Amino acid sequence: MKRAARTSCGVSFPVMARYVARHARRSFAGTLLALLLAAFLVGTVGQMAQLRARYGDLLSSVEVDVRIFGGLTYEKAKSLETSGYLRDPVYLKTFDNVSYELYFAGTLVFTNRIDALFRETVTWLEGWDEESAMATGGKYCLMPAPMMEEMGFQLGDQVRINETDCLQKLLSTGQIPLPKSNEDEFTIRDAYRPKLTIIGRIETADTQRMVVLIPESFRFLNFLGSTLKLDSAAYKLNNYHDAEKFRDFATKTLLSRKGSTVYGTGASSAPILRMDTSDADRLNRSHQLLNAMFPISVAAALILGTMLPILIVLQSRQEAGIIRALGWPKGAVTLRYVLEQGLLCLAGILIAFLTLPIINGGDLTVFRPVLLGYAFVHLLAAMAGIAVASSLTLAKSPMALLQAKE
Repeated sequence: MKRAARTSCGVSFPVMARYVARHARRSFAGTLLALLLAAFLVGTVGQMAQLRARYGDLLSSVEVDVRIFGGLTYEKAKSLETSGYLRDPVYLKTFDNVSYELYFAGTLVFTNRIDALFRETVTWLEGWDEESAMATGGKYCLMPAPMMEEMGFQLGDQVRINETDCLQKLLSTGQIPLPKSNEDEFTIRDAYRPKLTIIGRIETADTQRMVVLIPESFRFLNFLGSTLKLDSAAYKLNNYHDAEKFRDFATKTLLSRKGSTVYGTGASSAPILRMDTSDADRLNRSHQLLNAMFPISVAAALILGTMLPILIVLQSRQEAGIIRALGWPKGAVTLRYVLEQGLLCLAGILIAFLTLPIINGGDLTVFRPVLLGYAFVHLLAAMAGIAVASSLTLAKSPMALLQAKE
């Protein structure tokens, strides 16, 4: 007959398994406590890891608005745009009391984002679209549909812009001769006023008279001069963590001027920078707190997860004395404790793994490497603690164990 399979400690596996199962039934309270504690500790660590990751995702996706008002040249605005800190620029410059042709007064607007002014769609001249318009420099513009109808314009027509200051500048510098009559003045004005081709009709019901310039078009308008100072520029910060670096960069390199400030208390010609990071700061503080608490929580969970099995072993000294007196070797007794508590710990881990996705609405990303790693270390630490406690307990004789007070 074949002998029953034995452990290396001299006790057969069937006997060991029956003993462990019988002991678990007899000590139901202790068994349930060990099971729930393992599930609670592993679940808590997993949930904290999930919260920490979610806070990190929120922080990385948070959008910080950067706005600059007054005194910012278009060239400097483009430098900010290409600095690597910002994205999604929206530029705006408005010229009031501009006349179109000879009799139509209105507003001239420079922007790189039509949707910043109008939510309505744009009908483009054949061969044009928003992408090509925004990428092409030239004497082009867009007009609202009501204004085009009022002035009798179609797509592809040219609109001429009148500007008295332009004429006065040319006259004062001697670039053109003084007009001799009103007709002469109209002739001179007509020769020098810019002509813009209409490549887009803004399908809006707004009857405001407005001509919208696409990027770079302002360079062809003499009366704007060589430097265009924007009314406002708006961006999105690429990374919240670069907020202070960008603030220093913008202040020291692009915006600051001698005797003025970028925060609105200096000279009126100085740009004003506004960047509110208060909401992101609060989120970041919560994320940092979770990061600081997480390793402490993991260490506390490991200690608690190891201490309970050790206490169970220490409180079972009389039982250990009995089975030692029955002839069980020290190694078999130690293995029995390790097997029993290890199985309970493993069952608790499985309960935690089943519960966490339910708590998180079926989100399986909860099974992060940090959780799996902790569960493995938790199991090893509990079993190692049991092995050490058992070895120290079994160093005494069976008689001494039987006389020990629980």
